[in-house]
Amino acid sequence: MKIIFIADVPLENPTSGSEQVLYQQATGLADEDISVFAITRHAGLPLRVISDINGVSVGSYSASAQNMLRSLFPVVRYPVNFYRRFTQDAPFQTAICHQPFNCFSLLITRKLGHLPFLYVFHSPSHEEYLLSYPNSNRFMVFLNVNFRRMIEKFCLKRAMKIMVLSRYMKEKVQDIHGITADRIQINPGGVDLNRFRPPEDRKFLKHKLGFPEGRIHLLTVRNLEPRMGIENLLKSIRILKRGPDEIHLILGGEGIEMRNLKRLIKEYGLLNDVTMAGFIPPDILSEYYGAADFFVLPTRSLEGFGLVTPESMACGTPVLGTPVGGTREILSGFDSRFLFRDTSPESMSEGIRRAVGEYFVRKKQYKQLRLDCHEYAAKNYSWERHTDQLRAMLDNEMHLLPIN
Repeated sequence: MKIIFIADVPLENPTSGSEQVLYQQATGLADEDISVFAITRHAGLPLRVISDINGVSVGSYSASAQNMLRSLFPVVRYPVNFYRRFTQDAPFQTAICHQPFNCFSLLITRKLGHLPFLYVFHSPSHEEYLLSYPNSNRFMVFLNVNFRRMIEKFCLKRAMKIMVLSRYMKEKVQDIHGITADRIQINPGGVDLNRFRPPEDRKFLKHKLGFPEGRIHLLTVRNLEPRMGIENLLKSIRILKRGPDEIHLILGGEGIEMRNLKRLIKEYGLLNDVTMAGFIPPDILSEYYGAADFFVLPTRSLEGFGLVTPESMACGTPVLGTPVGGTREILSGFDSRFLFRDTSPESMSEGIRRAVGEYFVRKKQYKQLRLDCHEYAAKNYSWERHTDQLRAMLDNEMHLLPIN
């Protein structure tokens, strides 16, 4: 069996949620003695490269995520070249497409032809663009939004089946592109339970990572973009500062909002209450999760799934989140009291204060809560379960892979 993954994000060293899903699916199938190939995009140099990543043969090329016109030539040229090279000895039996640009390129050049393919829909491409680049030139926004929406619909209409990670995204596909429900299957994301597990000594980790002593430590790790709601979280910390609880927020991540957030921290008088940790390397991310007392997910819009939620819970750290997208589904299955009432700073401060009062100050209850969080994540959100469901979908729905 020979399968190709087609994506607009890199497979190597995944950082974002969509990159992690791509990596886990591709390497998961490669571990089952399936010949797996991938055509992907990356930022910066080299212009193109072919490599082997944990058993997956990957052809990747450089293209701008923001400037559609600048990336037009490589999008038309390189996916076709890689596809020809990868099919020299034998054709593919199926394709799994993760975003629209490379998929569209191979469809209009008829390289996919009559190949049955699965489309993994993470979120609407045009909405992601609007939220990621809110201050772009009006003409470029109009061009990008309409083109992205058009090519995404083109790909979805030609897919045999569509996979989403949440009910929220299933509804998005139906509402935006008019796809019927019978063509869409929900397969929630997962967590690497070998990497993300409860630490043996949280006190040691807090000291190692430089968490200030004598505080209740909140953690959030996000791409610093407007839709992530970090500004509202800072406002909630300012509200909590007036109360009796000694709260400290560790903010991990990088992005276009970095300068603005630094300004707000100073303006709100939170220099001693917020630590900006910057980009947290994947190899120590589990330590941050495990050391934190609570993880806070303040998303304002478009939370397709949110891998940080099961990752944090797998490390034993309870998650408090806004009722947006996939977060509502994950936390409702655990305990809806961990969902904020809405996305406002007042709602977040109220939810954090309640969680601290009901659990953290009661050591026995808090210890049990951490055990319950790990058990919930391990039972419902392993990558093994996700890959098994992917295989079952390819076999039962698309009749392509024999189930072991």
